[in-house]
Amino acid sequence: MASDSGADDSDEFFDAEDTNQYVVGIHRDLVKSWNDIAKKKYGRTKLPAQTVDRSQIGVWSMLKQCIGKELYRMTMPVVFNEPLSMLQRFAECVQYAYLLDKADESIDPIVRMQCVAAFAASTFSSNLDRIAKPFNPLLGETYEFVHHDLPFRYTSEQVSHHPPITAFICEPKDGGNQWKYYGSILPDARFSMTSMQIDPKGSLVLELNRHKETYTWSSVTCTVHNIVVGKLWFEYVS
Repeated sequence: MASDSGADDSDEFFDAEDTNQYVVGIHRDLVKSWNDIAKKKYGRTKLPAQTVDRSQIGVWSMLKQCIGKELYRMTMPVVFNEPLSMLQRFAECVQYAYLLDKADESIDPIVRMQCVAAFAASTFSSNLDRIAKPFNPLLGETYEFVHHDLPFRYTSEQVSHHPPITAFICEPKDGGNQWKYYGSILPDARFSMTSMQIDPKGSLVLELNRHKETYTWSSVTCTVHNIVVGKLWFEYVS
């Protein structure tokens, strides 16, 4: 009996040496997986979570509670959120930063102004058909975006929680000092009976150091019409 019990005990517990080999094997597999991902050199092609079907949710019953409220005081079901942080969402505004490289390279001040104006307008391209609200970042939360195919580095931080304020800076990835784009954003949204108005308060600054030029502007107000009934359409006013 004693011999059988000892055999059973030995089956229930790992030997210390076997455990170490098991951990080393897991570590080796993880390192190989990350190396394989790094070799592919591409980012994700879709959001990390699927959009939830909102067709069965009473939109108006929730929106009527938000009329007149500020964005950070609204409480809505999580299915109305994008699976992104607001810091990640703001990073999409610099996807056409190559226009800033063109502005830096041009010796014609009119062309530089055109490139800067085109860049300022391009920040709204990611808003098409997107009315889901990103998640509010935590105070002190940071986000950094670097991509091997894009020539810039974007860094942002949530510097205030109530009201929510995001500070960001975008510069050339190679460490050059050709241009610097930075600013702060305070997204303010209000609901009415049929529309939602988003006013991203704050100042945006672009420095073209080679030309000793500084451009300053504010984001335009966006109104989303027909949020309850009808076809959605966006209106930008500045």
